[in-house]
Amino acid sequence: MENDTPKVNAKGQTLEQFLAAYDPNKYRKPGVTADCVIFCNEHVLMVRRGNHPFIGELAFPGGFAELGESTEVTAARELEEETGAKDVPMRQFYTASAPGRDPRDWTVSVCYTATLPSFPEVKGGDDAASAAWYAVSVSSYGDLTELTLTGDDGSVTVHLDVRRDPFGKIDVNATRVLGRGIAFDHAKILLRALEESK
Repeated sequence: MENDTPKVNAKGQTLEQFLAAYDPNKYRKPGVTADCVIFCNEHVLMVRRGNHPFIGELAFPGGFAELGESTEVTAARELEEETGAKDVPMRQFYTASAPGRDPRDWTVSVCYTATLPSFPEVKGGDDAASAAWYAVSVSSYGDLTELTLTGDDGSVTVHLDVRRDPFGKIDVNATRVLGRGIAFDHAKILLRALEESK
């Protein structure tokens, strides 16, 4: 028979007393976002940002979680709002949380990925100026890795000074990006997603 005596912590508080005294503002909270890394036939789905920060640069479809929303729901909602793509089965593969990754404030992004068999039609919406599929090219350039995204509106090339974590995966926090055109830390996350999708 289970003991009906309420459990208490070191201060002698029951769960109800602990929750009544708990201050949820004790810890500073990051903004929570979700980003979608969607592949199809050696292309990646990107949006061109229509607002600051990184206005005009390429980024993954994504955005902030709304109150009471899971990041899975956020990813699906943002993907549809920014590109029109619906019902894409995605899996979580990475969480980006380094302070300073977003100049607006501290944000934690839960990244989702999917590989589709054919290109769904996409169109920019919400705060995305445009949405399109970009051919992805990765090559070595001396000690650097060169990442190029090519779409109907031109191409963007950045170089990455890749660092690896103890498990041999790209360390998104320690890897440096040289060049502009891909917003936030999305070039580093994209390179990691490409390696993991092989």
